[in-house]
Amino acid sequence: MIPPKAGSMENSTFRPSICAALFLAAVWSLPAQEISDNYFDMSLEQLLDVPIISASRMEQKSTQLAIPVGVITADEIHASGLTTLPEILQLLPGVDVRRFNRSHYIVGVRGMSSFTSDRTLVLIDGRNAMDPTFGAPDWLTLPVMIEDIERIEVLRGPGGAAWGANAFTGVINIITKKPDNNLQSIWSTSITEFGDSYSHIRLAQSKGKWSWRLSAGYESIEDSDAAGAGHTVSAFSELNFLMGFDSYKARDFSRTGRFDSVFHYRYSDLTDISFGAAWSGMETGDSESVGRYPMKDALSNMTRLFARVDHEFEDGSAGWLQWYGNYAVSHQPHITSRFASYDNYLEGQYTMPLTLDHSLTVGTNLRWTHLTSDNDAAAGEIMFRRGAYDEYWAGLFAIDRIKLSSRLSLENQIRLDRYSRTHSDWSLRSSVLYALDDNQEHVLRAGLGRAFRAAGVMVREASLTGLGGLFNVVRPSEKLTNESTYALEAGYTGKLSDHLTVQVNSYYQRMEDLIGSVNEYFGPIAVTHFDNIAGANTYGAETELAWKSRKLHVSGWYAYNEFVTDDNEQAIRAYFPARHKAGLRTRYWMDDGWSINVNYIYNDAIHTNAANSPSDGTAMFHRLDINVARAFAGQRGEIMVGVADVLNATREPVYDVNSFTSYETPGRMFFVRFQYKF
Repeated sequence: MIPPKAGSMENSTFRPSICAALFLAAVWSLPAQEISDNYFDMSLEQLLDVPIISASRMEQKSTQLAIPVGVITADEIHASGLTTLPEILQLLPGVDVRRFNRSHYIVGVRGMSSFTSDRTLVLIDGRNAMDPTFGAPDWLTLPVMIEDIERIEVLRGPGGAAWGANAFTGVINIITKKPDNNLQSIWSTSITEFGDSYSHIRLAQSKGKWSWRLSAGYESIEDSDAAGAGHTVSAFSELNFLMGFDSYKARDFSRTGRFDSVFHYRYSDLTDISFGAAWSGMETGDSESVGRYPMKDALSNMTRLFARVDHEFEDGSAGWLQWYGNYAVSHQPHITSRFASYDNYLEGQYTMPLTLDHSLTVGTNLRWTHLTSDNDAAAGEIMFRRGAYDEYWAGLFAIDRIKLSSRLSLENQIRLDRYSRTHSDWSLRSSVLYALDDNQEHVLRAGLGRAFRAAGVMVREASLTGLGGLFNVVRPSEKLTNESTYALEAGYTGKLSDHLTVQVNSYYQRMEDLIGSVNEYFGPIAVTHFDNIAGANTYGAETELAWKSRKLHVSGWYAYNEFVTDDNEQAIRAYFPARHKAGLRTRYWMDDGWSINVNYIYNDAIHTNAANSPSDGTAMFHRLDINVARAFAGQRGEIMVGVADVLNATREPVYDVNSFTSYETPGRMFFVRFQYKF
């Protein structure tokens, strides 16, 4: 591991000591409180009954799911003290997260992840949150406040039959709190020893048939140099003069403002209307990409709007209709001067009971996307063949659930999609569930699935001249077909005692027509285009254990994920999954109002065989977070003090597939959080 800069350890020791003393002095005399009423206080049976919607687009118990889904609840998110979505996602099995710098992350389910990889579908309240130009979302620009999250569901495996294209390796569904669920207003502020801050205020109220939630937040992150890290590593230091710099300054600071609103109107006992708007604006420093590093700030903003009607019919059927739109504009001088996307969706779903033990869900979606781009300089910037694109998508799906006996259930999902820029394609899932006992406490599951990934505009239409045109030229691809994947899965969910539950899931997944880079060399110049080159086999298993008593909740997991390409030189330009991953979450409540929270994560090294990538992977790491919290003022207030990433003074550099340079980022970090409900 690269050592920290001289003096950084002295500063990081001095500042936590002062903050810790102030914290203990402030909270030691606070009156003791009773344990609050939240997910932690639920019985084991209630935890198993927490509704999950990502598997089949409707609420189901964890023992009824056709595909494995990992869940982290609002209470667990709150107890972690974490303020970024990727760091929270690390707490779930099967999710690969690497911090490229302090403001940008690479996230994927069971691998195949990079900044421009869209093989893991990201949703907010079931609504698409992907970047239609480059693929993966820019996580810190999503207009979601951490304390507004009800739970995060991570579907592991092909989810295309329920959610459509690009749910290739999994789905991450961020579900926010509804204003009609007795939601409280809050103010929350976190401050770190590096000078980072995260603040959030929420106003929530119900009056008559109306309820609403208004949230606003501001996040400030200092760059790695200011936080005592930032030591630079260049994979090709002899080429620094071609990139225009001989020394490297970390510019991974960010300033992000967010706003989110949801309004709910109870039109009648059978009809609900909801609508809302969200916005985020982010200013951040740039980073080197394919040798280009202009050292100019980047600006991004995103607006999300939605309107939805839910209706229940007297015969027991139910349906909903919604429109939503995503509008984003970004100025990224190291990538493209300006690019904008305008996404509009129209979706509907209807569920009908055919018999007491048989139901059918049908639905459709329509999508129209308009993309534009502008460039100031041809050399070094990503350019598109045309300045504007209009793309269309239409899909139809059906989900059939039947209970064949008191113990045996069958679920089938099928979906057809038509995309204007590639071709029609289909997704499928068929699962059988068998309960080993009459109380449905031990359930076996077996299934198969198919999904596809449609190539986005970045892969199809982009061109690039890197390093002044001397070493790498990327040209647009003439024709790409969809990637496809087939999966076989088996699992078990069981309640072993009044305090202990277990989940075991295994899978084999075959991938075909993976899109990668093809290189032709003319002396020192590599001319690259994307093509469907070959496939891969991936397989593994995930095990989760949860033990719960009145004061102690412990959950642990282990995941093994293997990924083997057909060709050792196959340039998929994405990270493989970490072969071994493990995690442990512990929370303990004391009678005097204190709580202790400990989270531990282990990740094996992850590798990539991307052509022209300067690094074959990122190192394995351990992460340990510890915090203590104290409630006061009748459970309305809370003060938390903690240390994140205790085991690492700094974190090793991480390269994306388009980067030649990187730098260390800070690890160990002391923080204090104050929160008050009113």
